[in-house]
Amino acid sequence: MKIGLISDTHDKLPPEIHKVFAGVDLIIHAGDICKEDIITELKTIAPVKAVYGNMDRFPQVSSLNRIDFLKVNELTICITHIVSSPKSIAYELFKMNKKADVVVFGHTHQIQQTLFNKILFVNPGSPSQPRDGRGPSAAILKIVDNVPQVEFIFLNELS
Repeated sequence: MKIGLISDTHDKLPPEIHKVFAGVDLIIHAGDICKEDIITELKTIAPVKAVYGNMDRFPQVSSLNRIDFLKVNELTICITHIVSSPKSIAYELFKMNKKADVVVFGHTHQIQQTLFNKILFVNPGSPSQPRDGRGPSAAILKIVDNVPQVEFIFLNELS
């Protein structure tokens, strides 16, 4: 399975996203969408699973969750916007009696891939407002034999 990961679009979806997500089975948006048109446009590429972020307002927050879960084969993917630390989310999952193999998040506008307590934490960065000096980004999560593999894509490097 091939999943497009995106977060922190903040009203802007660069046209390169259509190329990056061509052929994905699903798109996960980890919040700060800010405009429903973004989800509508992403749905022209593939089905979308999204959560709201701290910048999202009504009516989006009424139709999305702060944290959500998705089962892909034998893996559970947790989607949320803010991860203050992998340890804090691992503890929150424990309190909720939930298990996750992958946590997809956003908020920092910086790409990140961290393994903590056998949970893979992935932040795809931001395609519209990057903050890490590497440019606008998104990611592809491939699940091969129930093993998650992440590829970060920098939109300014596409030709």
